[in-house]
Amino acid sequence: MEDMMKCTPLRWGIIGCGSIANRFGADVVRLGDHKLQAIASRDAERARHYSAKFGVPTPYMGADAYNELVSDSEVDVVYVATPHNFHKDHVLMALAAGKPVLCEKPFTVNAAETELVVSTARQAGLFLMEGVWSRCFPVWRRVMQCITDGVIGDVRLLYSDFGFRAGSLGSDWRLTGYDPNGRLFDPNLAGGALMDVGIYPISIAQMVFGNPVGIKAVGSLGSSGVDENVGVVMVFGQGQIATATTSLQVTTPSTTTLLGTAGRIEVPSQWWRPKAFTIYRDGKDPERVELEHAGEGFQFEAMEVASCLRRGRKESDIVPLDATLAVMRALDAVRVQLGLKFPMEDC
Repeated sequence: MEDMMKCTPLRWGIIGCGSIANRFGADVVRLGDHKLQAIASRDAERARHYSAKFGVPTPYMGADAYNELVSDSEVDVVYVATPHNFHKDHVLMALAAGKPVLCEKPFTVNAAETELVVSTARQAGLFLMEGVWSRCFPVWRRVMQCITDGVIGDVRLLYSDFGFRAGSLGSDWRLTGYDPNGRLFDPNLAGGALMDVGIYPISIAQMVFGNPVGIKAVGSLGSSGVDENVGVVMVFGQGQIATATTSLQVTTPSTTTLLGTAGRIEVPSQWWRPKAFTIYRDGKDPERVELEHAGEGFQFEAMEVASCLRRGRKESDIVPLDATLAVMRALDAVRVQLGLKFPMEDC
């Protein structure tokens, strides 16, 4: 393990070849102190394509591909990028092989699975982090510093939304063409708006205010049984309130606003991967803060993982495991109120 901490570049093994793995790879391959070392897919063609696209030297294919990847001594850290319902098993597989893990959000299907995975990592003394990339962006790090510094006073309210008309996912996150048979609408893959993108505003609210002490949720389930429209109100320990809305039926404004006793901060559309925000303070002109970056921004979570590993840290301060647990418990509470239970939860 100590040798790995000194390793330059950090060598990634990626489980899954879907859209999120491709977007992650496109950003990480630009980093000079990171290397895409191995890719695993049960689909041989997809593994070969990913390997050729990003110059990954070791593609694993077939029924045992994931086990082979986590057992590879040339892999320093594993990124789990499979569908939601497989996260628990694939993270546990990597941890059992002694590998640190970055797991794509949502971390697991429910809080019970998350508690198991987190306790396993902590008992093994292995690094583990949920891939909530938004929390790692320079904009959100600066916003959090503004809150700490009291720039807009005491923050009391937060409004955030993330919804889209679901269909074919493009490289720019625009979706067209309703697809009721797609992954997002499949309860067997833990589909629905809440687990796919509703987690973002809930996670940001937890980052700003801490763990909610009360949750009220309303929503509607579609014909496939997953949620397609959801509204959530969360109350926090000092009386702060956050609202989160998400949808697979309509495209929402996709903004986040934080309101304090001395002003507000607005993070504009596509706030989950922002490059700017604006501060509005009583009696002062608006102040726009721009923090441009290359690529989509997946490199920031990869950089956080590398920083933690090289410092011997087992958890991230930006995406701590206790926050992941709190968010998953909030998602559970919302689903109970919606009457939404996934088939694998009956097992």
